Amino acid sequence: MSFRSLRLLSILVAAVVSSASFGLAQENETTSYGIMDVAGDLGLAAFSSALDSAGMAETLDGDGVLLFGKGLFLVFAPNDLAFSNASASMAELMDNQTELKRILSYHLVWNDGRFENLSDLTTVETLQGENLSINASDGLTIDGARVLETKDYDSGTVYVLDSVLMPKGQGSLGVIEAAGEMDDLKKFTSALKAAGIADRLNGQGLLGIGELSEGPFTIFAPSDAAFDAVPKATMDAIGKRQDGMLQLLSYHMVEASALNGTDFSSVKTLMGDSLAVDTAQGLVGGARVLSSQRYDNGIIYEIDQVIIPLRLSMGA
Repeated sequence: MSFRSLRLLSILVAAVVSSASFGLAQENETTSYGIMDVAGDLGLAAFSSALDSAGMAETLDGDGVLLFGKGLFLVFAPNDLAFSNASASMAELMDNQTELKRILSYHLVWNDGRFENLSDLTTVETLQGENLSINASDGLTIDGARVLETKDYDSGTVYVLDSVLMPKGQGSLGVIEAAGEMDDLKKFTSALKAAGIADRLNGQGLLGIGELSEGPFTIFAPSDAAFDAVPKATMDAIGKRQDGMLQLLSYHMVEASALNGTDFSSVKTLMGDSLAVDTAQGLVGGARVLSSQRYDNGIIYEIDQVIIPLRLSMGA
């Protein structure tokens, strides 16, 4: 065989190998199916526009937070006819972002594994903070709205409704309110209030300027039992330091806007130090994640230990 023939044969073999490798890579790639994809497939144009205007699509896709466990969203999405029949027009909602987010949050539920079947419940708490009534006696209804169809996506399930749900109150679920909804975070909630950082965690921005807002945040909140397990002398010593308690709390918080998913072994905290995480084992700084609660600007994880950074513990 001539040199030219050998060269041509080697080129053909390389091409075949390259093509096979490319095909295998394509097969191994996972295609994401997000909230906007499923809304498009279900023909929910008005709901998609509302999510896009409110900037909430990334939240419902699980982006921007450090995720532990298998928490999923339940998204109650009114169809286009429901929006056209609503008391407030789409144009009015788009012009009032605060009201739009409040109404959309009333259509969203975070389930971190507390229940398996929605139809087994009579009420369920929304991200807006109020409860929705559930009735499965004659089909499935949510606050009186009938569920027309359902479809799963990567981060949850969409339930198509025949009417828009309207919250009764004017409030929203901030970090203090969300922590207060959890069973065993009274001491953490008190510490948050005393430290005066709730506005920052809620994304209100310096002096309430939206352009200076931060987040979303992933917050690791030690349980009351975890605080009780720390020696009193240690907590007293941290409390006597200038901004000692603020530093301790900040070591339990991550501004997670640049994070997406769970592929991290450590993250930078608001204190500035790094914190080891193992999302597969549900561990952060050696503490175990017990439960979670979504709030307007992030997610709170209850953990079973107070994580004390080295530079605070040395003087404690």
